Amino acid sequence: MAAAKKTTDAKQFPAKAGDSAGEVEQRSVDGSSGSRHVKEFVVLTASWPGSGEEAAHEANKAALVGEAIQRGLHPRGDVRFDGAEAHDDGVSTVLSYSVETVPASVDHTPQATTTPRDVIEAAGGDTSKAGD
Repeated sequence: MAAAKKTTDAKQFPAKAGDSAGEVEQRSVDGSSGSRHVKEFVVLTASWPGSGEEAAHEANKAALVGEAIQRGLHPRGDVRFDGAEAHDDGVSTVLSYSVETVPASVDHTPQATTTPRDVIEAAGGDTSKAGD
């Protein structure tokens, strides 16, 4: 029974078996790069803000951090905007962001986790004007 439990833990929590990048990849729907969790946002190109773009980026960064936490990953440090590219549909743009993470299953300093509140406060405390 103990061997079965160990195998199940290794499948569910690869980081406990020494594969942190594998666990980040397993938990990142839009992909990963090593231990960086990647999130893509698809927006209509016509509605992507010309002004207020920085506030929109900050709102997306806060959403990325929240998603990482919900997926069992603890974000560390600043979220990076990795770029924009045209979507295959011809009317949308794909915005890509990433953040360094530590799988929660092996995080020995969870108090160092970057939270959505940290991102919002770093942006001046308000992302409600995103896209205005």
